[in-house]
Amino acid sequence: MIVSVINLKGGVGKTTTAMALATQAAREGVPTVVLDADSQSSASLWQYNAAQGGSPLGFEVRSANMADLLRLRDEGRDGLVVVDTPPTGNVTDMAKDMADFVVVPTGTSGLDLQQTGAVVDVLEAAGRPYAVLMVRVEANTLAARAAREYLASRQASVFEAEIPKRSDLSNAYGQRFASNLHGYEDVWHELKEAMR
Repeated sequence: MIVSVINLKGGVGKTTTAMALATQAAREGVPTVVLDADSQSSASLWQYNAAQGGSPLGFEVRSANMADLLRLRDEGRDGLVVVDTPPTGNVTDMAKDMADFVVVPTGTSGLDLQQTGAVVDVLEAAGRPYAVLMVRVEANTLAARAAREYLASRQASVFEAEIPKRSDLSNAYGQRFASNLHGYEDVWHELKEAMR
């Protein structure tokens, strides 16, 4: 299964989402690799720092370019491949086209949702299976309620699970996740159900 993590806006948790989903899949014994297609190399640096700190992630992270994505599309799809993407560009377009499923992480701000709406439009026009994942959610706030209402008004596909705003998620970069993935476990299970 190929899962691409896409949003046109930077800073919405694409890399954290990619790494957390890969973590949960690997914990369940699924052969897992993250393809780091972002020129900032955040996923690759995360893996490097974790290994240097003596806590390897438990799955492989590889840098990926257009040719790597094309090869992936033509090869078998054993296990899970998660593609961490830059906000825009040909690599992001390719990651969208070759994915079995697209995860669209978003915050609850108006700007986050505006960009998420644009991604949803593209995915729906292309007929790509997707779901929006609300991240850094502060429960019982006007922003969270407004975000849910906005996504419902668009009839967007949305994960039931939401990822709360948690400092330990923000501080996970560069190390192995703790046992509690704060909702990403549920996202992984929803994703598996969607792919059945």
